[in-house]
Formats: sequence, structure tokens, C-alpha cells
Amino acid sequence: MLARLAAPRQVRLLSGIGYIPPKLDELSKRWPEMSGPLKEEIVEYLTWRMEDSWKTMPREEIKAAYFISYGPWGPRSPSGQGQLSPAFLVWKGLFNAILFLALGVSIVNLKRDKELEEKLKRLEEQSDSSGLS
Repeated sequence: MLARLAAPRQVRLLSGIGYIPPKLDELSKRWPEMSGPLKEEIVEYLTWRMEDSWKTMPREEIKAAYFISYGPWGPRSPSGQGQLSPAFLVWKGLFNAILFLALGVSIVNLKRDKELEEKLKRLEEQSDSSGLS
């Protein structure tokens, strides 16, 4: 009986605080326009609901969980429509800068190695021509 009463609202009985979960109807259509905190709340709520048996979850929550896990948003979005966070862009830029710097250092080292190799060959030729072994 209590389960039927608490079904529309998740209630923490000991604290007296009620929690009304976010609306999940047509989540795939509303997701791109949603604010970041609301998206985080939905993800957190569904993560909490999935800790229990999926048989107790309404079909709407199962569809929403599937969309969040495998839907075309974030890294799986079509090109040009990605939702990249500023932190991701900073780390990506830092990684690319370090990679470019490593390429520059390797080119400088390659030139230096070729010059040293040429000097070594000249020294070997001079030592061979002078008869010193």
C-alpha cells in the first residue's frame, strides 16, 4: 500500500522531505535545450534509480536512461553539434600544445643529430686519410 502511495513522489520518510523527480517525457527532444544543472540532476536521479532492479522502473525512466547512456549527445552527437565543456576544450588545447611542442623538439634534435653525424664522418675520413687508427 505504501509503495502505491509513494510511487508518484519519492519520499524520504524519516526526514519528511519529499523529492519530485524531473520530468522525463520526450527527453531526447528537450535534452539539447536543457540547462547543465538540470541535466546533471536527471543523470544523478537515473543513476540512483538504476541501482535497484530495472523491473521496478517505469518504462519512461528506462527509455531516458538508455538515451542518456547511448543517445546522440556529447561525444556521440553528429559532427558540428557537439556539446563540449570549457574544461574539455582547455585540456584538449593543452594536449595539442604539448604534442606540437614535442614535434618541434624532435625536429630540432633530428637536425642536431644529422650535423653531429656529418662531423663524425668527416673526422673518421680525416683519421683514415692521415693513417691514424
